[in-house]
Amino acid sequence: MIKNEFEKLIKKYDKKIVIDKIVDGKYNTVNNYGTILHRHVFYQIVWIAKGSGAHMIEGQNYEYSDGTIFLLAPYYLHKISYDKNVQGYVISFCDSLLDRFQNKSTLLFHNIDKAYIEVPNKEVELLNDEFNLLNHYSITNTSISQSIVQDYLHIILTKINGFKSLKEKDSVQAQTNDTKILEQFVLLVRQHYTEEKQLHFYTSQLAISQKKLNQIVRNATGHTPAKFLETYILNEAARILRYSDLSVKQTVAELGYSDSSYFIKAFKKQFKKTPTEYRKSAKLNLNTK
Repeated sequence: MIKNEFEKLIKKYDKKIVIDKIVDGKYNTVNNYGTILHRHVFYQIVWIAKGSGAHMIEGQNYEYSDGTIFLLAPYYLHKISYDKNVQGYVISFCDSLLDRFQNKSTLLFHNIDKAYIEVPNKEVELLNDEFNLLNHYSITNTSISQSIVQDYLHIILTKINGFKSLKEKDSVQAQTNDTKILEQFVLLVRQHYTEEKQLHFYTSQLAISQKKLNQIVRNATGHTPAKFLETYILNEAARILRYSDLSVKQTVAELGYSDSSYFIKAFKKQFKKTPTEYRKSAKLNLNTK
């Protein structure tokens, strides 16, 4: 019964894309002209077509201007401020939405050192057109609109990947091999996180040493594989608490934890609230910033 409810929850929210348009520095946030310090339970693209402001991500401060992209993974602690001239978009979505693209696109978000991208001047207007079309079809109620929205999101992510590649300085071959391993690791985590919480399982499946896996994951995400796995699970827990009526005890069981006290301690460390406190404070929709 719990499994069926969980599957319905995932089906309902994982295919959803929430698009917020920034107009004159305002959109649907807790505070005008910016957000409070917070973490997400979903992936997010912040597109600044025009304007300036400041964005703090995991303690690192960025001053941004026209043609800036920020890529935010679910666990990033951040806050952003917008000057009154800012125009752009904030796109929010869950990773399983991109299964049709083999989940590779979400790997763009897992490198904290590359969360900030300056788009070439000649590409700014063209990219903004893609965001405008994404927004247009998201509010068009037709039988194919959802598919079109997903296609435009994929186009945008493909372009972003191209912008990032222009600045890469590492060996292409080494980068390709490490990326493949990272892709496989993330996919394994998504498929097995409820029953496999020991790194030995993942290194065995990937046929690499724990030292090598640690090097690849840390270089790309800033976290060890163990921390990445725990963070992924805790964000799944936050999503269940936010969007379902499962009790904390049921959530713990669904995620494969045998020790409730350990889970509650880890959750509080990540979100600064107990699971019960988090549920009470969270709004039950993806528009929460």
